[in-house]
Amino acid sequence: MARTRIKICGITRAEDAAAAAELGADAIGLNFVGGPRKIALALGRIILDSLPPGVIPVGLAYSVSVARSGAPSAMTINFATGIRTFQIYDDEAVKNFTHPETALDLWYVVRVASRDLSDLKALVQPDLPGGATIQALVLDTASPGQLGGTGQTFNWRWIADARAAGVLEGVPPVVLAGGLTAENVGEAIRMARPYAVDVSSGVEVAGKPGIKDAAKMRDFIQAVRAADDGLCS
Repeated sequence: MARTRIKICGITRAEDAAAAAELGADAIGLNFVGGPRKIALALGRIILDSLPPGVIPVGLAYSVSVARSGAPSAMTINFATGIRTFQIYDDEAVKNFTHPETALDLWYVVRVASRDLSDLKALVQPDLPGGATIQALVLDTASPGQLGGTGQTFNWRWIADARAAGVLEGVPPVVLAGGLTAENVGEAIRMARPYAVDVSSGVEVAGKPGIKDAAKMRDFIQAVRAADDGLCS
């Protein structure tokens, strides 16, 4: 089995980004959308300066080319920071993306509310205009009024069932999000076999959204590696 990738999302401080990288995270998420973990473009540039080569910065944006509700578009973030990988929440923005100049890598967020994952293929166009590609599907827990960071899980067995039924054939790699912690990520990996896991609130200082706890990040990453080792043994 391939090694499960790890994304630490909702980074708001350069020291947390550096710690995540040192501990072995493959990617960090920078929230430009909203909520307590939203950061400004200027802070995003400062955080990016703390990242070593090889750690992928992922920008959270509503839309690829249109600003919405005070949140900059992925194109604006790309121009200001150089980030090329974006977690996109607006499905119409993904499907209707027509910008001709800059190729971006898109992680498309799907909010999971039931076991029916049969429409995943229909949600993803194989080829998007402008050279953009959907590299991954982020399966997160559906929660009214929230984009993520809810600390809630959904039934990971649904992913296993969908894979067994062939629903995930031809679908981009799955990134599993929603309520992951060091205590449950091993079970999530064994059950869902995701390409990557995405954690935010599960590695934070209690009561302080956006402030990461280095010990929790270490324990989370170690739990992921232990799960990978168990599946390979």
